[in-house]
Amino acid sequence: MASDAELETIGETVADLEDETVEFLQEMVRTPSVNPPGDYAAIVDLLVAQYEEYGWDVEVERAPAALVEELGLPHPRPNVLAYATRGDGPTIALNAHVDTVPVEESNWTHEPFGGTVEDGRLYGRGARDSKGRIAAYTLAARALEETGLLPEDATLVLALTADEETGGEAGAGHVVESGALEADYAIVEGSTYAVEYASSGVLTLRVDVEGASAHAGLEPEEGANAVVAAARLVERLDAHGDDLAARDSEVPGVGSATCTPSTIEGGDATNVVPPTCSFTVDRRVPPDHDAAAAEREVRDVVADADLPAGTSATVTALSRTKPFLSDPEDPHVRAVAANAERVIGDVPVRGTRGGSDAGHFHAGGTKAVKFGPGGRDSNVHGPDENLALDQLRDAAVVVAASVRDIAGDGV
Repeated sequence: MASDAELETIGETVADLEDETVEFLQEMVRTPSVNPPGDYAAIVDLLVAQYEEYGWDVEVERAPAALVEELGLPHPRPNVLAYATRGDGPTIALNAHVDTVPVEESNWTHEPFGGTVEDGRLYGRGARDSKGRIAAYTLAARALEETGLLPEDATLVLALTADEETGGEAGAGHVVESGALEADYAIVEGSTYAVEYASSGVLTLRVDVEGASAHAGLEPEEGANAVVAAARLVERLDAHGDDLAARDSEVPGVGSATCTPSTIEGGDATNVVPPTCSFTVDRRVPPDHDAAAAEREVRDVVADADLPAGTSATVTALSRTKPFLSDPEDPHVRAVAANAERVIGDVPVRGTRGGSDAGHFHAGGTKAVKFGPGGRDSNVHGPDENLALDQLRDAAVVVAASVRDIAGDGV
């Protein structure tokens, strides 16, 4: 484990580098990378230029055009692999994603892409999720570089990947499955209020309902109302979610499985019986549950529903984010937990219901753990998303010390 003197040196170096790191985070927030549609050209250019300025070895690993086409994506999917150092020893990846969720600007009191700093917090879409993590991991790597505390034979790479918000198949999934990155360990985007050694999988489904159009005033009985059919399915899937509340995971912090109808669209005009309606479903699968069985259950609910005459429904899987489950006693988990306790205090070690790219790394044989900057007051995915700058500093110190321990004799 890093000595008290080494931890103090890392903390002092992090403090020295904080101002320029905050400026870097502001630049990232001011470079929109909303997914969908997922146009990452500008943010990737920014990242590559920044890391090349540090003298790091930078690679851009692009998802194959065939995969991009198969997934129906409108833009290329580049992933940035920035190597602070390369050696023959263990490879440690620091993983965060470049994409953000969309913005409803009317609900914000700060400019969504402004990167404003106010009262010790930086505001903007991605400030926490996940550009704040990119900033913290960059700061951690630079602190290790400046202090010379990273063992010379280690490889430390920032893996900044695409599409985490929509499953990550062309992002971390491609990077891992293609062999472009073969990491022994990965610290994946997380928060400062927990060290997470497990996360749920996320199954995203689309239900397409077909009916038949007719004039809503003259002859509605001649049509088959797809919106009404969809409403019945939404009700049944919501009830399925209520049933799942009793299925708790045995992993602390994960909670129960969930099933949530989330977005919906349908119909052509107010005076036409709607011939089509589609909605999406978010199904959370705890890491100790059966993901294939969970998908079958949703499909069975749809197949068994009593729909209006003339309507039918089909189910399509849009994405399947993998769960992950490490052992809380694994050395890499204990290293992060020990350093979090030293820097922050009492930080629980547990799982989470939230999904992440940790599942892709875990499936590829990488030992993963989730930790990074951000608290419950960051309003992640909501208006005025923000990151407390003291959490940015704390996370960078914890990650830097943990990388040093994982790479050296500390684990």
